[in-house]
Amino acid sequence: MKTAKSITAMLIAVLAAGGLAACSGGSSGGVFNQAFNVSGHWAGTISDETGAARAATMTLSDGGGTVSGTISITGHTCISGGNLTGTAVQAPANTTGDNPLTADQENSNDGTASLTISSAQATGGVSAVTISAGGAGYTSVPVVSFSEPPSGGTKAEGNAVLGTGDTAGEVGGVVITNPGSGYVLAPSVFFSGGGGSGAIADATIDTATVSDSVTFTLTGSSSSLIGSYSGVWKSNTGTCSVETSGTVNLSRL
Repeated sequence: MKTAKSITAMLIAVLAAGGLAACSGGSSGGVFNQAFNVSGHWAGTISDETGAARAATMTLSDGGGTVSGTISITGHTCISGGNLTGTAVQAPANTTGDNPLTADQENSNDGTASLTISSAQATGGVSAVTISAGGAGYTSVPVVSFSEPPSGGTKAEGNAVLGTGDTAGEVGGVVITNPGSGYVLAPSVFFSGGGGSGAIADATIDTATVSDSVTFTLTGSSSSLIGSYSGVWKSNTGTCSVETSGTVNLSRL
């Protein structure tokens, strides 16, 4: 009986020690005392408008949650690459992946990243037309035309105004009736008809409120990220100027 009691006591002691260790802050999984940081080189796939996975690489710098970098995508319907800016936020304690019964934070290596890619090339409509030479001999109002914007944009339209008095027979100005959209460079302005010649004008585009921007919303760890993207991207495909979206799957190299 004494031996049996001794063995029982030993078992109780071992079980108690194990229970104390489990509650003393020992990590039950995940990576303890790490920081969610996305600095480095990443590679994976980004789906395009057709749903096809396209090869993508990212190079990111994460300084205390402020992220910048570049991205390159091969074969995407809309986006080939650009500059990235955004934020990376570590998952809070006591959220999914962290054991609330322990003192440590097992999900310290997890988090979310929000990255925005911009084309660095604003696009817009015609905001003004300046007459640099009025020409001569116009007996009626000539027709004004603008060069075409890139695919996905709309062509600007306007009406010429003839001068009076000392400037009679010359083109005095252009009234914009439709600014158009999608111009990357100022369009050329042409005058035809009206019986005269020699009028020259320069267009100016307004890019203050229109630019290409797509946001990547990613979750995961410092070694693997998945998520989605959406935004507007004007390119050779007109559908991209309305909305482009898809999925993202990346691994750190």
